[in-house]
Amino acid sequence: MRIENRTRKTLVGTRVDLASTWWGRLKGFIGRQEPIPGEGILLWPCNAVHTYGMSFDLDILFLDDRGRVLEMIRSFAPWKKTSRVPGARYVLEGPPGMIEESQTEVGKRTEPQPLTAARETE
Repeated sequence: MRIENRTRKTLVGTRVDLASTWWGRLKGFIGRQEPIPGEGILLWPCNAVHTYGMSFDLDILFLDDRGRVLEMIRSFAPWKKTSRVPGARYVLEGPPGMIEESQTEVGKRTEPQPLTAARETE
């Protein structure tokens, strides 16, 4: 799926997979190659993440149920975990630079297009 920064009219991700099962959310990018620009995983439902077992950094966006950015983490390092973000319903993980390139900021709105066509990662 594609995810657009609705406020800035920029693309946050062009090839984003959906992880909506317990296993898909737990696994995330573990065992996968480092994402390239445009790639990502949208974890749902989710309000905290970890990078245990990974060897690369990720940019992370915590989104509410309407796609509004609640919190952002640039270049989150491997072998760490985040705190829970109150109100977060989705977490978008992508390559370092995703936040800056899409000009995404806290309080801005994102929108998956189309969420129904998203491919589940396992």
